Amino acid sequence: MKNEVLVFIAIIFCGCGSRGLSPLKEIPLNLPKIEVLVNKENFRGYILLRKIDSPGIMFMVNSLGEVVWYQKADTALNRVFKPYAKSYVALNSKSDLIEISYEGDTINHLKFGMGGYDKLLHHDLIKDGDDYVALTHEILPINLTAFGGLDQDTIKHDGIIKLSADGKKIWSWNLLDHLDPLNNPNILKDRIDWGHANAIELDIDGNYLISFRKFNEIWKIDRETGSVLWKYSSISIEDENNRFYGQHSINLAPSGDYLLFDNGDRKYRKTSRALAFKVNNNSFLNTLIIELPDSLFSWKMGSVYQFREGRYLFSSSMRKKIVITDDLGNILWMAQSSEEFYRAYHIDESMMH
Repeated sequence: MKNEVLVFIAIIFCGCGSRGLSPLKEIPLNLPKIEVLVNKENFRGYILLRKIDSPGIMFMVNSLGEVVWYQKADTALNRVFKPYAKSYVALNSKSDLIEISYEGDTINHLKFGMGGYDKLLHHDLIKDGDDYVALTHEILPINLTAFGGLDQDTIKHDGIIKLSADGKKIWSWNLLDHLDPLNNPNILKDRIDWGHANAIELDIDGNYLISFRKFNEIWKIDRETGSVLWKYSSISIEDENNRFYGQHSINLAPSGDYLLFDNGDRKYRKTSRALAFKVNNNSFLNTLIIELPDSLFSWKMGSVYQFREGRYLFSSSMRKKIVITDDLGNILWMAQSSEEFYRAYHIDESMMH
């Protein structure tokens, strides 16, 4: 599928020199504005962002906030995307899974309903070797009259699907195999989106990490059996400083510790943070907490990734800000955007050569 521009009607890939990509002279008028507010450290590489409103645009900026690369779509885009060394994977809708190179070549395009691709995807999509692993939405018909609901009610919950490069279903997982929704006294309220999984990541041993925002929990899932290897539950933590709320973007830090964006909560703690933890025999130890100023509180969406030693890239989505801090939370770089971004990723210069 080389040189096929799947949904993109304008692709610009700027030449690389010794200093990487150069700022573009011409950019779309509807590209979000990025204004750098703090620049105490000119970071190397770029920040990859995704504008989801129609027309959707993938774009990168440098430390000065200058656009150095973009790919423009002819439709609105789903917010799900993740970059890799030579390409990124994304959803263009709930039914289109794509992998596209930074040069604009379509590497893969899978459509819902073809082969074993029989679940609608949401929130997160990753690669596992040549395969794709994504979160799915499942609908359970159920009688909820005991809770004040309908005899023919439904519960929307989460699952996982693993697809081969040619769209065959290799493996799937379902939350209902591990939790009974009827044990939840609030299921009538929660039935609209029970659990709300919002991130999936490949652990160093090949198993899967999944974030359940509404449970305030991170689970580790065995990639072969589907069994739950452990759960890190914020509910069981007595020390408020070590609790996390509504978390996003579970990922692996270079240290090997787990890193997440702790959104905070509008009732309990109006502060968003980076929280890193390690696991030893089902015992959990928080190893790093970086608190953002209250002015960067993002009660939903958001992300944090460590892109080199002592440097953390945040997307404070609800505040429309992108921030880089050190281990102590000192703001080294910050930009104001004109739109909310679900996540922000650092792209190393070597990925664009």
